[in-house]
Amino acid sequence: LGGLLKQLQESGQGDVAKSWVGTGPNRDIAQGDLARALGTDTLDTLSDQTGMDRDDLLSGLSQYLPRFVDQLTPDGRLRVSRRDV
Repeated sequence: LGGLLKQLQESGQGDVAKSWVGTGPNRDIAQGDLARALGTDTLDTLSDQTGMDRDDLLSGLSQYLPRFVDQLTPDGRLRVSRRDV
């Protein structure tokens, strides 16, 4: 999750990502912005692993990723699990 948030920040989507982690409303992310943040290699890998075409994958990710990140950061910040250390 930390890597994803870093990618979003580095691609100019830091404010959007912060809204997902923060306790306020989640901002939407356009599919094109998400595609630029993730990069071609990551999208190709995800497409291969899921069997979804790229457009369907980006549609689903742009819709569900904000809520998913929000649920993983219920107190408004990213936590590192002991398993991750």
